[in-house]
Amino acid sequence: MKRSPRTAQLKTVVTVNVGPEDTQETFSPHRELLCLYSPYFRTMLNGNWEEAKSNTINLRADDPQVFEIFQNWLYGVDLELDSDQTKDTSLLLNLWIFGDKIQVPEFQNAAIEGLRYVAIERPRFFRLKDIETAFENSGEGSPIRKLIVDQYVWEGPIYGQMKKFMEEGYPQAFIAQVFEGYVDAFPRPTWQTVRNKRPYAANAQPYYIRFPSTAVGPDGAMETTET
Repeated sequence: MKRSPRTAQLKTVVTVNVGPEDTQETFSPHRELLCLYSPYFRTMLNGNWEEAKSNTINLRADDPQVFEIFQNWLYGVDLELDSDQTKDTSLLLNLWIFGDKIQVPEFQNAAIEGLRYVAIERPRFFRLKDIETAFENSGEGSPIRKLIVDQYVWEGPIYGQMKKFMEEGYPQAFIAQVFEGYVDAFPRPTWQTVRNKRPYAANAQPYYIRFPSTAVGPDGAMETTET
């Protein structure tokens, strides 16, 4: 369940500057909300830090659009699944990555719900650039990696895909996870089942060399058949 402070607890507004200077945007969320959800901001806004003294945070490496969606989410505006937000997988991935940076798993899960919606309701594979972004900004065993890999494992023909992955330079970690996921999802049949399907189990005839056989017919003529 999403945490929510009482309105009376929202007393202090902080300034958050997001993006590089030429495209920077300024936001004014409540300090209490940032500290409630995010250990990242809680640490920054408490103690003997400049941000705590000035009530100003600079996020020059981040995207203003991403922070705006996060700020709206803080105030109870959930991501709309059937909207322009969920049509943009790159945006959803960046929301998840930002949530990882500021350590807000509830926000990451909201982004995951959007990505899952795309995979189910608008079935199309994650693009190469999205896969690169996800794998560059997450660690081994990450849920975002698992979702992307699972879609490729369950939605597409593995053998044709592997050739494409190698030719187009997909991340090696992604290729390995897809292959492992496919093996796990579609394991080989049991040894006994395999034994029963052996083409040589019943007899050796599938391996016979076929040759012509000659015999004398009733009328004394030679007849040839294949044996």
